[in-house]
Amino acid sequence: MGHDLWPGDHSPCPPPQLPISETERLAIFLHFGHYYSKLMMQSHPKWGIWLGLKFNDGMADTAIHDNTRIVLQTLRNLFDKANEVVKEAVDLLESKGFCNPTPSHVYQYSRQSGYHIPSSLLYPAVLIHLGETHGQNSKGFISYRSDPVTPLFEKGDEVDTHPSMASESFGAWGFKDSGFVVKIENNGSKSVIMKGNRYKISGRSMPKLIPFLENETNVEVDPLKVALPKSAQVTIPSSDLPDDLLQALRKIVSNDLQRMLTSDLVRARHGTGHSQEDMYMIRNDTLSQIRLPDGVIYPENEDEVKSLVSLAAEKDLCLIPFGGGTNVCHATWCPPKDQDPRPMITVDMRRMNKILSINEEDSTIHVQAGITGGDLVREMASRGYTIGHEPDSIEFSTLGGWIATKASGMKQNRYGNIEGIVKEVRVISSCGELWQHNDGNGASFARVSTGTDLSSIMLGSEGSLGIITSAVMRIWPVPQVREYESVILHKFEDGLLFMKDVSKLGALKPASVRLLDNTQFRLGQAMQSKDSTIKSIKRSLTKIATSLFADNYRSEEIVCATVTFEGSESEVHLQTQHIRNLASKHGGLCAGSEIGKSGYDMTYAIAYIRDFAMTYGFLAESFETFVPWSKLRSMINATKERLKTEHEERALPGNPIITCRVTQLYDEGVCVYFYFCMNFNNVKDPSAVFADIELAARLEILAQGGSLSHHHGIGKHRAPLMDKVNSEGLRKVFMNLKDAVDPDNVFGVRNGTYSFQS
Repeated sequence: MGHDLWPGDHSPCPPPQLPISETERLAIFLHFGHYYSKLMMQSHPKWGIWLGLKFNDGMADTAIHDNTRIVLQTLRNLFDKANEVVKEAVDLLESKGFCNPTPSHVYQYSRQSGYHIPSSLLYPAVLIHLGETHGQNSKGFISYRSDPVTPLFEKGDEVDTHPSMASESFGAWGFKDSGFVVKIENNGSKSVIMKGNRYKISGRSMPKLIPFLENETNVEVDPLKVALPKSAQVTIPSSDLPDDLLQALRKIVSNDLQRMLTSDLVRARHGTGHSQEDMYMIRNDTLSQIRLPDGVIYPENEDEVKSLVSLAAEKDLCLIPFGGGTNVCHATWCPPKDQDPRPMITVDMRRMNKILSINEEDSTIHVQAGITGGDLVREMASRGYTIGHEPDSIEFSTLGGWIATKASGMKQNRYGNIEGIVKEVRVISSCGELWQHNDGNGASFARVSTGTDLSSIMLGSEGSLGIITSAVMRIWPVPQVREYESVILHKFEDGLLFMKDVSKLGALKPASVRLLDNTQFRLGQAMQSKDSTIKSIKRSLTKIATSLFADNYRSEEIVCATVTFEGSESEVHLQTQHIRNLASKHGGLCAGSEIGKSGYDMTYAIAYIRDFAMTYGFLAESFETFVPWSKLRSMINATKERLKTEHEERALPGNPIITCRVTQLYDEGVCVYFYFCMNFNNVKDPSAVFADIELAARLEILAQGGSLSHHHGIGKHRAPLMDKVNSEGLRKVFMNLKDAVDPDNVFGVRNGTYSFQS
């Protein structure tokens, strides 16, 4: 404090033991900081006010003890350095486009300076610089405040749409009766509950999810403040469809007014997908940035599709096929008017949803392409069969969409991808009917040598060559046994080695094996109810002799592989033994079916998290790739580092969440999903910022030997990168194919390979 000791002999008294920590010493000092308040008023008046009561006049230096003057100068230097650090942070943020940065955003980047300024001084320095008077929240998180708005989910929140959309949310993934909501517990803590009763986790309290999000991002989640509400009040440009064309289109569907619509919300839903850009535009009321279809038509049979395509060729319309609308690559977006001024008509295929025939002896079915995965699974299960194809979007996506995007499912280890499941397709193009072998609807052949097959042409065509009306596909008997397992491993590298060995099992591979990195595994724990996954692990650990594992694993490194077995009793028994042996080989532990089943069930519920997070100021998205085993580690590490760097270079608020999981396994490599999440408070055009970061990550993936897509497709979102996939000569071949199959360019959606048409 700069004072002499109290007079007298204090030799028997030991000297005071001051804390080693500078922050602790400063905290002790500030208990008496008011003594220096008036001494600061002349040189640092704002700091003087902060230290204590405001005095009109400062104290002259001549009245100050020499030791006090030393302390005073030290304090001034500390205040000056804090002011300097804060100014540098503000200058940095302004250079990144943050003209009015929040106190917490400035504090975040002030802490990253090379100088150690105690937090007890740094945050006040931020408030002094910005002219603020409030303090940091009690938890030390970045706290963002805004005016109250309507909560995301309210009773009676309905959207008047076509019956096919009646159960779907608009502006968020999933069903209207499901979704995450925040509940304030009696003790004031913030818990999350999945409303409705569709999923295993519905109705369960998840008290750890919001703390996980807050701890990972260093941003406080205020359940009373909504950044982007899900609202039905969206500004939607009117349809430009002339009345004569509207009447001609209605005539095709027997003048059924419910099967040819131009209403705003129906057009908006069909002109968007489920990417973060789509959801952000809907919630931010900026759908005017993209062109929406002029109308939506719902054919019920192939004859109506033929008539529609003929009318489109005659009247110069552009048709955009539509399945479940679950795409995340802008495949259902209309081309801008400066590229294609024709009227845009979306063709919703979901009324063509019938199973036309079942050939149990050949293990095939003929199905209309508009059937959703959920309906197809239920129909076949009632007959004792499975289709084997289970993409994460199965509740909404359609058979036609799977073919058009060349989709993959979580159980491809056992059943294969869509290209191995679909045997024949029927297509209506502007050239007429396209089919092979028995009209494309009879008995299929396991293999033929009759040149290029139609299915290969349509797989990945993304609506650019014609409308897929039906397909013949394989089916399997419902498996005799379905079981689950989980393998806990010490670190991600151990997990990769484990997955590599699993890939070598051939026909003995389980139906599904997914490896979650540490962050994603901890997210899964945070989504558990109060009796969490980690408790289940500990219970398992105590029951076995390998206590060494329990003693040595680190919570910040542990990873988990979830396993699904399907087949006969003998198959599953043998597969289980192999998995346990491989787990032991790599120092892991089989932690039981509870965690494995939970991971499988979570697949469908976890899709709701992204839009729940958007409600409270976070943008997030997943993007996938195939990568060879030889490039796997370097690609994952480089991509994660690139995402981190891109976030830092933009000086965005909070910390990003960057995580990945390894899903489908092949002899040559794996599919990897990356997940990226960022806070967008006070960020100008955050959706575009997110898209730029995602693009940088995709370029890094390509540079590190990964593919542009494994199963999401290309659409318009990834189309600019197709020159890194196909040679110029091959591009010309595809465009010549397009001209031959669709000479009138009726299907001018401009997706993927066909995005560069003139």
